[in-house]
Amino acid sequence: MNILIITPFYKRDKNIASVRWTNISTRLAKRHNVIVVTQPNDDMDMQRTVQRDEDGILVARINQKTAYEKIAVRFFGGATGDDWQTASTAEQTPIQEGIVRKLKNHILFASMKQKAKSYAREIQKKVIPKDIKIDVVISSACPFIEMLFGYELKRKLGCKWISDFRDLPFVETKTHDARIMKKIMRRYLVDAEAITVVLDEMKEFLSKTGISDKQKLHTITNGFSLADMRTHTTKNDEILHIVHTGSLYLGKRRADFLFQAINKLKRERKKCQIVLECAGGGNDTLLNTAEKYGLKDCVVNHGFIPRNEALNLQNTADCLLLLVENIPGGALSGKIFEYLLCEKPIISISCGKLPGCAATSFVQKLNLGCAVEETDGEQAVEQLAQYLLMQLENKVSGQPLEFAPDREGIKQYDHDNLVQRIEEICFKITK
Repeated sequence: MNILIITPFYKRDKNIASVRWTNISTRLAKRHNVIVVTQPNDDMDMQRTVQRDEDGILVARINQKTAYEKIAVRFFGGATGDDWQTASTAEQTPIQEGIVRKLKNHILFASMKQKAKSYAREIQKKVIPKDIKIDVVISSACPFIEMLFGYELKRKLGCKWISDFRDLPFVETKTHDARIMKKIMRRYLVDAEAITVVLDEMKEFLSKTGISDKQKLHTITNGFSLADMRTHTTKNDEILHIVHTGSLYLGKRRADFLFQAINKLKRERKKCQIVLECAGGGNDTLLNTAEKYGLKDCVVNHGFIPRNEALNLQNTADCLLLLVENIPGGALSGKIFEYLLCEKPIISISCGKLPGCAATSFVQKLNLGCAVEETDGEQAVEQLAQYLLMQLENKVSGQPLEFAPDREGIKQYDHDNLVQRIEEICFKITK
């Protein structure tokens, strides 16, 4: 079978988002002819490269920016043009700001549609060998424009189309741009033979949003490769080292409950020593939160570091901190699967006003550590404090930290298993 995969991230060391389709693509390539089209490592690089990689996959790196985004980046600043898209001036009234934003949205999405058409033409003419007939195109829609690429490639190549969603970026708000995205999604996904999401809750959301054929909807979770399991280490001291890596998304992911729990322990046990080491984007949020609770000295900020260094940092932890935002439609971060490879206890804190976070259920089901939610209030702080105390006492006394995960349950998320489900969908829609 000839499979064309469109993904914004592929084999990019600094981006965890590359893990899903890097692992699945390389596994598919063992039994199928796979072509991957992705972005350059520098997303401002306008050069196209097409070459086979070490796994025998033909990989094309083509800039995905729309004409609108290129103009915004060049003339109005911002690494991707987002600053121009969302910017307003002090002189604008709310009504004027709303009108300008709507105008920008219409121009942006018109540019996206045009980009998708030209992108499909370029791939057909410059990437796919003349003697190859593509059977299935899989577009991983994060960011949103990948869905449009998949739609146009299906039309251009006359093949089947699987639209994969790592998340649903348009579910959180009722903004003008979210309404446009939902409208486009309803129009275009009618032509998809299959739609894959990483969480059952996303299937429910899509069916309520206008995807009437539920038989199209499939859950293919994020996952990991057991072959990447790392030999874990710990620091030989009497300090409980907690590590967080990843983005905090402008404060949408918060660690207030953790610092409240540490403060509670320090009031009760003055010699309690807990350190939080963090690496990634938006760490100022963590530092400001720590300062609010008088715990800034407990935080070590490594800033933004390459992914390999972040993995090494995780490997030195006693416990790993998972901060998630519980949003409508649900989400299950790829970070949790990266953490699994360390075989360390996970402390999961769900932020937001919605109860029933997928990460909470995941941690509890596989017995990975301690999971609390913001909606639990003071009870969550108490639960965290007790868990931290138990693990700290184990370390101080020289005992192993408590960690007894469901290893058989974890195996189902290995990419070797997940790729079989992708294959089944491909065969089903092409037979």
